[in-house]
This record gives sequence, structure tokens and C-alpha cells, in this order.
Amino acid sequence: MALVNIIDVWREYRMGGSEPVAALRGATLAIEAGEFTCLLGKSGSGKSTLMNLIGGLDRPTRGSIEVDGRELSKMSARELSFYRREKIGFVFQSFNLVGSMRAWENVSLPLVFAGVSRTERKKRAEEMLERVGLARRHDHKPTQLSGGEQQRVAFARALISHPTILLGDEPTGNLDSATSEQIMALMVEENRRGTTIIMVTHDPELAERYASRTVRMADGTVVGDVRRDLVLAKDAK
Repeated sequence: MALVNIIDVWREYRMGGSEPVAALRGATLAIEAGEFTCLLGKSGSGKSTLMNLIGGLDRPTRGSIEVDGRELSKMSARELSFYRREKIGFVFQSFNLVGSMRAWENVSLPLVFAGVSRTERKKRAEEMLERVGLARRHDHKPTQLSGGEQQRVAFARALISHPTILLGDEPTGNLDSATSEQIMALMVEENRRGTTIIMVTHDPELAERYASRTVRMADGTVVGDVRRDLVLAKDAK
């Protein structure tokens, strides 16, 4: 069984008393464990909506999403919270760091909700910052870091709980090309460690260069699905 099974998923939104607007229209997709999948499409294609559903941040209007054999729509709010904490890591375009917190404190935030002691949180966070090349910046606040450094902090935070799935929503969208390559190299490295990567992008070159699979979306559904040689994808520089 695939790690992620999405079957005929619709997501509709209502604005006041108007007719519902469908962001997803019967999307169906299966993602295997260990894949690096890019959801590729223009703005409004439904790719970010689908990613949010996989991440348990939203629920489908109808259809089924199973992750590791569990149906997300049947989970309570509490169960979804545990699911996100234990299974999912998020990396967003806008970093979403807490401005008043130092780098290591931002990285360790997921561990606070897991009840880990402050001493252990700091230890793990500093180890993760070292892994992303920011060991000397652990005491810096976001305003003291470059955009690329902030995204590396966000990346470290996403990995601190060792998630099964890493979700990236345009993680290089606010970065220059050189810094984007650094972030993508970190994602490839994490995929090599066995983490399943699902990344949203509108950039076909990015998808082709780094992902083992590109799923094209348009008008709320899957319109194309191309797999590439996994070894070549992981060797991308």
C-alpha cells in the first residue's frame, strides 16, 4: 500500500451565500514512501490545497485521504494534532519564524508541544542547526539572519521531530537562485535519509532537476504524472 492514498478528493469553499467554489475537483493520487514528489501547477491549480489536506491542516469536502493506512477525515481535531506532530514537517515560503525567539528556540518549538525538557530541546535544536550549517547562528533572532538562513532555520524546525513526510509549499519562492540551491540540496539530503518529500512549486525546472516524480495539476485535478530515475534525482546538485 502507498504511504499516501488520495481518492476522488474535492474541496469546496463557500463565500457567504454564493455558489461553492471548488479548489479540488476529484483529485486522485498515490505517493509511495521515500518518493520526492513535486506538485506542479499554476496559481489556482489546487496544489497547495492538496498539500494542506495531506498535512491535516484542512479537511476535504468529500473523497478519501489515507496516510500510512489511516483515514484523515475520520480523525478528531486532537488526533489530527498528534498526526501533524508525529508524521508531518512543514516548510513554507514565508518561513513563519517567531521574531522574538532565537534560532534554536524557533527550531525547538515542536518539542515544546511534545513535552520535551528545555535542556533536551536546546541540545536537539543545536544539533539540527549544525546539520543545516547554522551552528554559529543558534542565538540569532530572525531579523539578524538572511532570507536563506531563516529558511534553513525553518527547515531545521520541520525536521526536529523526524517526520515521515516533509511538506514544502514553495520553499524557495522568496530566495535567490544560489540560496534556493542550498535549500533544495538539504531537501535532497533529507530524502536520501528516507523521508518522503512532497513539494509544491510552479517552477517546472525545479521539479525536473530535483524530484523523482512530478505530478502536474490544473483546475483542481491531476492532469499529468511523470516519474524519473530516483538515483539521478537524488544526485542532483
